[in-house]
Amino acid sequence: MNGWYLALSQIKRNPLRSALMAIGIVIAAAFMTAVALLIVGVNEGITNTVKRLGADIMVVPRGEKIARQFNEALLTGKPATFYLATATIEKVSRVPGVENISSQIFVETLTNARCCAGKFFIVAFDPDTDFTVKPWLKDEAGLSISQMEDWMIVGDRILLRKGSEAQFYGTTFTVAGVLEPTGTGMDWTIYISEKSLRKMVTGSGTKAEMPLRIRQGDYSSILVKAQAGADLIDLAEKIEQAAPEIQVILSSTVAKLARGQLFATAYVLGCIVAGLWIMALVMSGVIFSMAVRERRSQIGLLIAKGANKNFIFGMLTKESILIAATSCLSGCLMGLLIVFSFRELLSNALGASDVLPTAATAGLFVAAFSVLGTATAVITAIMPVIPILRTEPYEAIKQGAAT
Repeated sequence: MNGWYLALSQIKRNPLRSALMAIGIVIAAAFMTAVALLIVGVNEGITNTVKRLGADIMVVPRGEKIARQFNEALLTGKPATFYLATATIEKVSRVPGVENISSQIFVETLTNARCCAGKFFIVAFDPDTDFTVKPWLKDEAGLSISQMEDWMIVGDRILLRKGSEAQFYGTTFTVAGVLEPTGTGMDWTIYISEKSLRKMVTGSGTKAEMPLRIRQGDYSSILVKAQAGADLIDLAEKIEQAAPEIQVILSSTVAKLARGQLFATAYVLGCIVAGLWIMALVMSGVIFSMAVRERRSQIGLLIAKGANKNFIFGMLTKESILIAATSCLSGCLMGLLIVFSFRELLSNALGASDVLPTAATAGLFVAAFSVLGTATAVITAIMPVIPILRTEPYEAIKQGAAT
C-alpha cells in the first residue's frame, strides 16, 4: 500500500494530535517569516534611500537632535522643521570640490489639512537647481509645473493624484505630478516651489488658523553634489570649516545610523523568534514521539508479518512531512499576510519608509523558510522513531500492550 496514503490516513485518524503538532509550527513559522521580511524590507528601504538621495552631502544646522530629525525625514517622511542662516548657501557654494547645490525648506502642515487627516511634511525646492526630486517625476509633469502657479508634487504614498487640490495655510495647491515609488521618505512628502512657499507664508497671516513663520532667506538643508573624484570626507571637513554653524551629513552616514537602529531591533526580535522555533520543534517532537510509542504494538506486528523497516520508517517520515510542510507553508504565508496587512502601522512603529521587500524577495523567503522549516521539523519529529524500529518485534508488541 502507498506510504503517503497510509500517512494521510493516520493523520485523519488522529486530528487532535496532528493539530497540536501543527499549531506550534504555524505560529513559529509565521513569526519567523514576518520578522525576516521586516528586517529585509527595512534594510532594502535604507539601501534605496542612500542610492536615491541624489546628493553626496547634506548640510543642516548643527545639533544632534536636528541630525536625528533630518534622518527620520529622509527615511520616513516624518515632518521636521529647522532653518539655516541665510549666508550659509553662499559659503557652501564657494567650497572647492562642490559641483552643484540645491536648497530645500521644510514645513510641517497644521493637523487635518483640507485634503486629508493628519500632519504632512512639505518641502519647498527650486526646480531650476533641483537634482533630487525631478528625476522621480513622470515625463508629463514638467509641462504641468510650468503652466501652474501654485502646483505641488506628491509622493506615491500620499492619497492625492494629478489634478487633485489641497489647501495648506490658506493657499490652495493643485497636484501637477506624482513621484514614482522610491521606497524612501519621499513617498510621504509633498513638494512645492520656493516661490509658492513665500506666497503661502505671506497669506497665512490672514487665511490660516495659525500664521506660518519663515523668514525670507531661511533654508532648512543644502544638498550638495560633489565633483567627480572628490574625496567626500575631505570635502565635508572643508564645508564645516567654511560654515562652523552647520553640520555635514554624508549619505553613507544616514545608512549607518539607520542600520544601527535596525540591527538592535533585529537582535531582540531574532532571539524571540529563535525561542519560539525551538519551543515549536520540541513540542512537535514530543507529541510525535508519544504518538509513535502508542503505536509500538502496531509497528511490531507489521515487522513480525514481514513489513520492511525502511517502509515503516518511510511511512512515519511521510506523516511528519505532511504535517510539517503544511504547517510551515501556512505559517510562512500567514507571516507574509501579517506584514502586508499591517504594512503602514509597522512602518510607523519601526520608523521606516516601508517594511515589505520586493515580491521576488518575499517569495524567496517564504519558499526558503517553508523548506528549511519542514526539514528541521521532520528531523526533530522522526528522531524518536529510530530506537523503536531497532526494538525486536515481540518486545515492541509487549511494550505497546503495556502502555
